Amino acid sequence: MKHSLICLALTVVALPALAQNPIVSHCFTADPAPVVYEGNDSLYVYCDEDMNVSGVHDFYYMDRYRVYSTVDMVNWTDHGCAMPRTAFRWGREGTCWASQCVRKGDRYYWYMCMSKPNDWRHFIGVGVSQSPAGPFKDAKGTHLISLNEGGDIDPTVFIDDDDKAYLYFGNNKLYYAILGPRMITSQRPVKVELTREAFGGVKKKDDSGKEYIDGTDCYEEGPWLDKRGDNYYLLYAAGGVPEHISYSMSKSPTGPWEYKGIVMSQDNNTGSFTNHSGMVKYKGKDYLFYHTAWAKGGGGFNRSMAVNELTFNEDGTIKPVRATKSGVAPLCTLDPFLRQQAETINTADGISVVGDESTGVYVTDIHSGDYIKVRNVDFGEVAPKSLTVRVAKGSTNNVSLSVRYGSKTGTTIGSVRFGSTGGDDVWEEKTIELSRNITGVKDIFFTFSGTVQKDATTLFNFDWWKFNTADETAIQRINMTDIEKDVAIYDVTGRKVVQPSCGVYIKGGKKISITK
Repeated sequence: MKHSLICLALTVVALPALAQNPIVSHCFTADPAPVVYEGNDSLYVYCDEDMNVSGVHDFYYMDRYRVYSTVDMVNWTDHGCAMPRTAFRWGREGTCWASQCVRKGDRYYWYMCMSKPNDWRHFIGVGVSQSPAGPFKDAKGTHLISLNEGGDIDPTVFIDDDDKAYLYFGNNKLYYAILGPRMITSQRPVKVELTREAFGGVKKKDDSGKEYIDGTDCYEEGPWLDKRGDNYYLLYAAGGVPEHISYSMSKSPTGPWEYKGIVMSQDNNTGSFTNHSGMVKYKGKDYLFYHTAWAKGGGGFNRSMAVNELTFNEDGTIKPVRATKSGVAPLCTLDPFLRQQAETINTADGISVVGDESTGVYVTDIHSGDYIKVRNVDFGEVAPKSLTVRVAKGSTNNVSLSVRYGSKTGTTIGSVRFGSTGGDDVWEEKTIELSRNITGVKDIFFTFSGTVQKDATTLFNFDWWKFNTADETAIQRINMTDIEKDVAIYDVTGRKVVQPSCGVYIKGGKKISITK
């Protein structure tokens, strides 16, 4: 209830302009595919990762797909490597291009494209998972679609109100296919005519072989199919290189399409000669996702996802969107008194996020001077007394973790120094007594210092954090081996826990802390 009231307040209170784009700053992410699943409070965005591999500077190298989620539009949880290229035996190294995920029944289907060994062409495949954050595995064991002519890339998938699923794809050509009920078969793809009426123009070549656009615009790649009311929208990268985002509309998911104009022009100078868009409705607002080169070290092959609000005219046409580094406003605040994952991040510098949702996701590659920022944290009127963090460390030298507010060099409210926990995968909880009071809504920063020892790659690994009230500092501590059988134990949200791990729980109406 607290969050609902705060979200409502944020819709009417003017907020300072803060740099929010790109939405992920600790790695390069491209080709965003946003989705909201019915019954789930989060917005998910699926993407491929520009991996910035040493020695590969003049083309894409993308070997895995990632998932991010948010409930507030400003802090994004990194779910790690949700679908590696190695999940597909037929996949070629470094060729994981654009993708999109949908839910059908109790399964999540992630449509992607990649090349095969010794074959330059891309093929469309599909991964499947029981969780929106994965991990995903190959649903077929082979590709789903190939026309054997190249350009079979950038799949977008849409399930209509009648439960029929459509998949569009193509570079310098456009096809659609109707997917089978199990989502892993398709009818024969149908070619869409790229006419002036449908897409603003068409690419042609003059007598010398030079390419030109006959018309005002043209389809290039990166289709995105969606629906609002009885209008179907097809957004796409347009106009050749550098690309902009254009769109067409129809009263049917298969057309005929009518060209409507440019959604996002190249006048913004996003720094990337490609673009790839996705539109989504979330908590009463429409958003347009796209990618830029705005992250530190960014460029045409090191891209980063961004988001801005999307609005419509009364006739259903889209109002042009301008890419901005300020991005979008937060929808609600973050509760620091609930356990928060270290990989829930507004911005960060230097760190990496590894793992997947089956093995565990955590922050690593931490060096002195790196930081993690978490935005819009609401401490309320009662200052916390301590902060608990879960860390793992193999090397024996002492390192330091500090929490500040305002900026990465702002006021320090607590610090802890620690040595080895017994290994990089041996986790311990460290509780920091806070040296200053903090109340109200603040941006907090976790900063790190120390020296990475020889043969190590990180100061330590960081799993989660949680601020504690005065009551929580005096809670009963129980060893996991001493937990009585058949005694009801609940998590802090009131859900019964059958096999509790280390952490804070409720037993007999009182909080307890279970330790090893």
